[in-house]
Parts: sequence; structure tokens; C-alpha cells
Amino acid sequence: MSAAAPSFRFPPMLEARLPNGLNVIWVPQREHPAMTVALQIPAGKFCDSREKEGIAELAVALLQKGPASLSTEEFAEKLEHTGASLFSEVGDEHIIIGCQTLSRFAGMVVPLFWEMVRDPALDEQEFGRLRREMTAATQAELVDPGMLVKKHFYAELFGARHPAGRTHTVASIKRIALQDVRDFCAQSLFPGNSHLVVVGDFDISAARSSWETLFASWNTAGREAPPMPAPPVRTGRTVVRLVDKPDLSQTSLAIGHEAPGELHDDRELTAVANYILGGGNFSSRLMNAIRTQGGKTYGISSQIACNNFFGAFMISTATQNRQAGEVLTTALSVYREFIEKGVTDEDLAKAKQFAIGSMAFQLEGIGNIADKLLWLRLYKRDNAYIEHFDKRIAAITRDDINRAISRHLRTTGLVISAVGKAAEIRPSLAGHGTIKAFNYRTDP
Repeated sequence: MSAAAPSFRFPPMLEARLPNGLNVIWVPQREHPAMTVALQIPAGKFCDSREKEGIAELAVALLQKGPASLSTEEFAEKLEHTGASLFSEVGDEHIIIGCQTLSRFAGMVVPLFWEMVRDPALDEQEFGRLRREMTAATQAELVDPGMLVKKHFYAELFGARHPAGRTHTVASIKRIALQDVRDFCAQSLFPGNSHLVVVGDFDISAARSSWETLFASWNTAGREAPPMPAPPVRTGRTVVRLVDKPDLSQTSLAIGHEAPGELHDDRELTAVANYILGGGNFSSRLMNAIRTQGGKTYGISSQIACNNFFGAFMISTATQNRQAGEVLTTALSVYREFIEKGVTDEDLAKAKQFAIGSMAFQLEGIGNIADKLLWLRLYKRDNAYIEHFDKRIAAITRDDINRAISRHLRTTGLVISAVGKAAEIRPSLAGHGTIKAFNYRTDP
């Protein structure tokens, strides 16, 4: 009996590793006259030096100012003349740098992009300007309760000894020198174990003939950062990190604990469980109890953010200061009931339908195809992981979900981060755990 055909199928592609260690995935897609070229490197924010957090982001921003052979203005003009654009993403454990162009300009844009990657200018004047911009943006985050509550949540959850507990600050950015950025590029941006996706309107034979030698000419010898191990699991009392911002009439809340990483066997089970609890917008338990029925907040949600070997589960919301204690108590009550009683067959059926349906949309367009292929390679998975996704989700049972909930979700040893007017909200938070007090201007 033959195996069932995949429901989600990637277009035909060719994958080959070049002599310099770069893995290239060629994906012809002739529907639209455009191309995306995206490079993924196994390094990210976790590679930042202690007390110089922000190096990776500064390095990627500076790299995109162009190659050593051109001024910043000349490089920008060449891209603008063709309508091409650059994009980037700096994660904890990976970096993506890419370009988008019309196919008829690819013969000029792709070599220009690759020269930028292979021999970036890393100009001192541009570095100074970018560092000032990043400093100003970080200062602006001090008045953003949504940013503050997450920074303090992660700082408490993972601690200053672990990179996941540290974030860039005004002070850390000011400590970064141009040589730090150059050292980061020399050590972390190299072809070995990196992945390049070329997707769009091109002839694969002609493209390989034109560009394979070009891609192989990048011969930087760096060192791959090993995946970051999980920090110790928190035990003991719940900690409430109270961040005083006296001008606020609303309180932002984040509640959570450690979670399994992307490579954990239960990752899909916890993702489906999270959809039912708080990831499913108006259909979720949290939204129904606190917004729909209680009218206490405009929105409440939960998420699980993952690295390779560990992650973080977080419930987040915002509400009026006078309702902060009640919203927190209700959220914890809903969460506790969810852990104790688990999910229903109806819950699971809706969550499966959403998960399978959303995957189909995630494969629409050349940009999404590039994203998914790089995501798979980041976690060392082959294409079948996506192509058989619906069958794995369909096979999940209620007992599977409930066992995962009992293994990975808990209401003890939590971290609660609250940003608001401390004089108003402290009394209502005091009964939930040990309070640590901060001013909003204090670095997490």
C-alpha cells in the first residue's frame, strides 16, 4: 500500500552544498517576474558579548550599507534604480539577510547583494550613525509599557547569567565599538553551515552557471556558535517584578514560565494546547473569560517562544490600574483550570482545523517559501516535516494534549511582570508572590 501524498507540497527544487560549506537551495517559481535571495547564518543575539548586547543587530544593520567597493550612497542608488530592496532578521540563534528584486534585474542585483555579504564596508561613519539611531530607539522603549513588560519578564525568567535573560540597553549599545562589530562579522558570518535560498522566476541551469561560482567565492572562516542550552528550571515562589511608571493609567502584565524548545518531542502538542488557551484570539479560553465575559481588557493572549532547546510560555495583557489585580487573578484561575481539566474534543477539533489551515497560507508566495525552507534548515529538518504537517496534527489525540499540558504547564514558580503606577497596583499584586520593585528607567 503506497503512502498518502503530502497535502502541502513545496515546488520542485535543487539543493546542493558548495565547496565552501554553503548549502544552496534553488527553487524556480515562474508565476511572477520576481526573485527572493535569502541567506541564513547560524549566529544571533546569543553571540553578543556580555555587557555589549546589541552587537549582532548593529552588525547586520551596518552590513546592509553596502560593500567596500562602493559608498553607502552609491550602493543605495544602485538598488533603488532597480526597485530592489534588502531585508533582515536577527534572532537569538540565527540571522537572515536577503534581497528582493524583479527577475530582469537579478543579473545585477544578486552579484551586488553577494558582494555586500562577502566584503562589507563596515564603515566607521555609518557605524556611528547607526549606533546613535539604535540608542535613540532603545531610549524610546523606556516609555513603551509593552516592551518594558517583556524585557523584565525575560530578565527575571532566565537571569543575567543566561543570554536569554539579557537584552540591549542604552549603556550596552554605547559600549560597542566598531571593532566589536568587525570581530562579530569575522567570527560569525561565514558560509560553513549557512543556507542560501534562491526562489522565484529564473532558469535553474542559467542561474547556477551564473552564480554558483560567485556564491562559492565567499570563503570566510568563522566558527559556529553551539545551540544555547536551557537554563535551570525555576523553583520556589512566584516572583512579581513590579516596574513603576507613575504616568500610566493602565497596567501591562506578563505571566509565565519556561517551556519546551523547538526540538522537543512535545513541541507541536504544546503549540496546539496554547492555541486553545490563549493563541486563538476570540475562541481562546483566556479571551472568552476576561474580554468577552468580563470586559476587563481589550485583549489577552498567550504564546510560546522557542529556541532550539528551550522556550518561554507567556500570557500577556493590559488593563486599567484599578482592575490589574482582578485581571491577574482571573487569568491565573483560567490557567489553573486549563491545567487541571485539560482540553475537550471540541477544543481540539477547532485547534487542529486552525493549525492545518494556517499552514497552507504560510506557503503562499516566494517570500513565504524562502522563510519556511530556512526555518526547516535552522532546526535541521527536511521538507517532509512541512509536507506531512497536516497528518501529524490530525493524529493528535486529546490524551496526547492533556499529557503535554500536565508535563509542561504549571502555576507554581511563575514570573509575573507588571508595568504600571506602583502606588495603585502594588496592593493588588502583593498576594501573588515575592515583589521585586524597579523604576521604568532602570535597566532590566
